[in-house]
Formats: sequence, structure tokens, C-alpha cells
Amino acid sequence: MVMRKLTIAFAILMMSALPLFAEPPSAMQIVKNVQDNYNKIEDATIKFTQTVVFPLSKVSRTTSGTLYIKKGNKYRIDTEDKVIVTDGKTSWVYLPQSQQVLIDNFRNDKNTITPEKFLLDVPEDYFAVLLSTNKTTKGNLYVLRLTPKSDNSFIRAITIEIEDSSWTIKSAVISDMNDTRYTYDVESLKTNTGLPNSEFEFVPPKGAQVVDLRQH
Repeated sequence: MVMRKLTIAFAILMMSALPLFAEPPSAMQIVKNVQDNYNKIEDATIKFTQTVVFPLSKVSRTTSGTLYIKKGNKYRIDTEDKVIVTDGKTSWVYLPQSQQVLIDNFRNDKNTITPEKFLLDVPEDYFAVLLSTNKTTKGNLYVLRLTPKSDNSFIRAITIEIEDSSWTIKSAVISDMNDTRYTYDVESLKTNTGLPNSEFEFVPPKGAQVVDLRQH
């Protein structure tokens, strides 16, 4: 009888300890969770910081900005020295210091490094490997390394941090073939606030030089 009670007690103890030793989800499952969460988002506003480190000079430059994004290839990036806007058809780049506006047709170039590509979703054309799992006050923070499936990619690798409490990306570090490193840190994220389409249109300021590249 005593032995039976000990056996039952031991079994209960082992069952209660199982969560402590639970295996973390696979990289594939983590990516799927992020993508499933992304599919529920119609629009988002992300405040971020960007740090660029150039390999030869070792000079780094940090700027802050806000990304507005909406389904349908619509996004707007406001930083201290540049405004990038697209409605999914036309793209505008405004440079306040030179009072110049560049207008072109929208192109979804996979080799350009801009925050709208890496701060809300995990690109499907990358392999993912789970590097580590870290405990935080909100839950688990997963660190994934992404490598491009294409040999022609200008991006060498991406390291992203993902919170399992929201399945959103907290940071992304991107290295290109020139060894330039771009680091994006998410300061805040708001989703499904009903951003109007007018947020993704741009009217050149009076007196700005307009260069329309669609005519070339």
C-alpha cells in the first residue's frame, strides 16, 4: 500500500514537472505562428530605431522612424531624413534636406532593405533555424536565423527576435553581401487601427524639385 502511494506520488510529481522540460517549438512552427498572426493584421503602425554599420569605416548611424503599413503593398516610412510612401502602384521618396521628391512605379524588390519587409512578417523565401530561446517577463523570446533560399540574394542573413506572447517581431539584424549590417528595433506596435488610404498618398511640398522617373 505504501509502495503504491509512493508510485502515485512520484507519477504526479513527474507530470507536474513536464512543462519545465517541454521542448521549444520548431523554427518552422514559430514562423507559421508569426505568419498566422500577420494574416490577421489589416494595418499596423510601428515605431522603430534603425542602426546601420558600414564595414570598411566601422561608422554607424542610428535614426528613428515610424512605419505605417496596410495590406495591398501600401506603406509609409517617416524617418528624420527621408519619407518613403507607396500606395501599391506609385512610390514617392521625399528628401527634406534637398527639397527633392522622386516618383517612380512601385516595385517589390526583394533585395532592398527596408523595415516594412522584416518587422511584421517572416519572408517565405528564407530558410529558418532556431538559435536560442530566452525567458522574459512576457514569456519566451525566440531567436531565429534566416538565410535566403536563392543564391542570387543580396541579403546574406537575417537574425530576428520573436515574442511568443504576441507572435510579433521585436528586432531584426540584416547583413548584406557587402557586410553592411542593419539593425531594426521595434519600440511600439499598434495593429488594426483603421489607417486611411490617404496615409499612403503623397503630395510634393510647394517649391520641391520633382523628379519623375516613370518618364525615363
